[in-house]
Amino acid sequence: MFPQIRVREDDRDCLRYLWFSPEGHLKEFRMSSLIFGASASPFTAIYIKNRNAKDFQDQYPEAAKSIIQDHYMDDFLGSLDCPEEAARLAADVLHVHAQCGFEMRSWVSNVPEALKYIPAHLHKEGTGNIDLNLDGAQVKSDVRVLGLHWNPQDDTFNFKVDVDPPLPSKFTKRQVLRDLMRIYDPLGFLQPKVTKGKILFQRTWRLVDSWDVPLPCSERAQWDEWYRDIKSVNACKVPRAYKVLSTFVTQELHVFTDASELANACVAYWRFVFKDGTTHLAFIASKSRVAPLKPASIPRLELQAALLGVRLAQTICAEHRGHASRRVFWSDSKTVLAWIRSDSRKYKAFVSHRLGEIAEQTQANEWCWVPTALNVADDATRLNCTSSERWWHGPSFLREQEEDWPQPNATQNNCPENESELRPREKVQLVNYIFLSAERFSNWRRLLRVAARVFQFTRLLRDKEARSADTLRAYGLRPLLACDVRNAEGFLLKQAQRDAFAEELTCIQLGKDLPKRSRLRNLDPRLAEDGFLRACGRISTVAAAPDVRNPIILDGRHPTVRLLITDHHVKAMHGHNETVVNQLRQKYAILHLRPTVRYIAAKCHSCRNRKAQPATPPTGDLPEERLQHHHQPFSFVGLDYFGPLEVTVKRSREKRYVALFTCLVTLAIHLEVVGSLTADSAIMALRRLIARRGCPTKIVSDNGTAFTGASRLLKEAWMEIEHTKVMEFAASNQIEWQFIPPAAPSMGGAWERLVRSVKRCLSVVLREKAPKEEILITLLAEIEYLINSRPLTHVPVAHEDEPALTPNHFLLRANATLPTPESSDRDLICRLGWKKAVRLADEFWTRWVKEYLPNLVPRGPSRETNNVKVGDIVFICDGNLPRGVWPRGRVVQVFPGKDGVVRVADVRTSAGVLRRPARKLAKLDLSP
Repeated sequence: MFPQIRVREDDRDCLRYLWFSPEGHLKEFRMSSLIFGASASPFTAIYIKNRNAKDFQDQYPEAAKSIIQDHYMDDFLGSLDCPEEAARLAADVLHVHAQCGFEMRSWVSNVPEALKYIPAHLHKEGTGNIDLNLDGAQVKSDVRVLGLHWNPQDDTFNFKVDVDPPLPSKFTKRQVLRDLMRIYDPLGFLQPKVTKGKILFQRTWRLVDSWDVPLPCSERAQWDEWYRDIKSVNACKVPRAYKVLSTFVTQELHVFTDASELANACVAYWRFVFKDGTTHLAFIASKSRVAPLKPASIPRLELQAALLGVRLAQTICAEHRGHASRRVFWSDSKTVLAWIRSDSRKYKAFVSHRLGEIAEQTQANEWCWVPTALNVADDATRLNCTSSERWWHGPSFLREQEEDWPQPNATQNNCPENESELRPREKVQLVNYIFLSAERFSNWRRLLRVAARVFQFTRLLRDKEARSADTLRAYGLRPLLACDVRNAEGFLLKQAQRDAFAEELTCIQLGKDLPKRSRLRNLDPRLAEDGFLRACGRISTVAAAPDVRNPIILDGRHPTVRLLITDHHVKAMHGHNETVVNQLRQKYAILHLRPTVRYIAAKCHSCRNRKAQPATPPTGDLPEERLQHHHQPFSFVGLDYFGPLEVTVKRSREKRYVALFTCLVTLAIHLEVVGSLTADSAIMALRRLIARRGCPTKIVSDNGTAFTGASRLLKEAWMEIEHTKVMEFAASNQIEWQFIPPAAPSMGGAWERLVRSVKRCLSVVLREKAPKEEILITLLAEIEYLINSRPLTHVPVAHEDEPALTPNHFLLRANATLPTPESSDRDLICRLGWKKAVRLADEFWTRWVKEYLPNLVPRGPSRETNNVKVGDIVFICDGNLPRGVWPRGRVVQVFPGKDGVVRVADVRTSAGVLRRPARKLAKLDLSP
């Protein structure tokens, strides 16, 4: 159907697709017809079908009407009394569809004459022209009609339920639900059996939580019985047609409703009455629902069933062309029938709403009582229903004359009211009613403005001129007046006093003394003429404002008073607490004032965010490269730049930078003069280090532009480095370059402290502002030797003790001042001097382990830290910017260490994702 409908030229660009030809070429095409999967395709197809039918409405009125009403997408279902009329209708429908390019195929009918005008190749494959009058003509298989199995030979619906009891290991909630959902029964032919399965599954739902845990053995017997019962329907047949073979006098719709503690259901039948007085019943449809898990009363469940029956009747009347001359609704609940015949407004909401819908669709005289034993709907609400004959053919009493139907007696007509469902009629007097709750407002100004609008409204109601429609249209929403705001403020504060000091107010109004436990005894409270409870202290005669002499007494813990204090806190620009206290004491005597002000300031989002400080993580373990002893110095290097320093080159001045290489193990330094901050200069400085100190294994630096560029160009530089013997060794041992997070100089403390030492030496020695470059190189070499001569361990006092260990002991082993280990004559004879050097180096490293390494053990004072988490909103602290312009962002990734403490995180800001240390991140308070 979809490929026959052309898409507009303007819309085809939305249906472009790519096609790979067998030759491997990529081609682009556009669909010119509707495609499957597009949400608009079904609607468009139905619209085109109906529009085409309307175009031929004058020529083929019956066919056009049938196409519009009897189509379900591309399936056509029609039913007529006369085979000749059916044949003409089928031919007309086929012709009208052909005019639009639609070809109707797979035609099938229970009467072969109805298809005599349809070409044979359009008949459904496997059925041919079905002729029930010829001997030996058989239909090979059932026909699927909208999911139902229909046998055109005998015109009946069949059922194909292929479910078997699962094995004990597969007897799970998932399996039984899968088997239950395989039963397709849209009209409710099998409703009693399906409802039984739903009831059993609801019971299973209460017993077992998991989907794949085997069900208890106690449930197996009932499920096995259900499996046998549901498979028995494969041998059943239900007539498709209502089987009305002669003209009837009346056509009645009878709907039965019932409910139990397990389920509620309804079923509908046609009752045809013929001229000779005989009757015929025909099953139409049914509906059922299991009872909710939350227990409900039987009358309420019966009312639900009655409403379900009303809705089913409305659907039946809307879908059938023949209208019922009479509708009868049957229920065995006398309570529900009494509710329907009474006023729904006197019941509670649950009952009232459902009775209102029933009253809109039905009349009270359409409802009748039926005994439970004759109520067919009762079969779909219980577990013990075994017979389907009464369900499919209707109750026997409907085949009798109307005077033989069940009639309620006098006691049944006078059913007492269910008092539990009636609305209470007692009037409740509200005392001290609060029409504005401070807990529903976020600030004092909003609460005051709403209360002032209420007082403005009451004032306008008293003003006859303001109440006129012309005045209201002329002024619209009037601005608030000062009197309205004053009245609203007075009302709110008086309400707070009544809530907090109800007992004291009662005693004062009755002229009694305050209780000894009263909180107001020290304030000598009096009820003033304006209605406020005021404090009368020892300054009543002072020449000051009345509010200062006799302040209004309030409780700081009341929600209204807290909003008032918060407003003063904001007016004070979130300043010092004593400022807020001083302002409030000019007019109010508030109990627990200072604790409340401190509490409000502590909970203030602006103050908490303004004072937010980053949490310093505990000191972590030293990295492995700091503890790698018995390695060549400068195997693990920290790199940093400082400068610029001006030097004199001929008659001009140029800038020079100093690259400081720090051995992370021995803390020795190596200084190199760098001409610029480019990557090439950084690589040349690194090559000079390698040539003099050996190739480092790992380099750690900050995120300077020169270093990041050097790391990127390092691989390209290896080809140039391979030309020298030393560089060939470096190329075979790839250098690992690691960067510390930006803005985290503490993570590079091993070399940052030495940068300071070198700068201090330069400031003392370098007297000229711009020395010659040769002088600068000489000074840096001497400073390098000086820094490398500093002691790493304790300096002894006695001369006989070994001198302190210095970085030069690892760099200048031959010139070390430590005592040389004794050598044997054999060593001197063999001239194996290298043994002395090896033992000397080993002595240095042994002392490094014993004397220097223990100094690194102490860790800073431990403190509890709240790790930043993904999703936290944080400030990025920057000492170079004012606090008000610190960037904000959301943490998108964290990098915890081996101890689980997060020290580095990625933060997404408006400028992109920034990696920052956790000690630079301050959490924002977003809690309500």
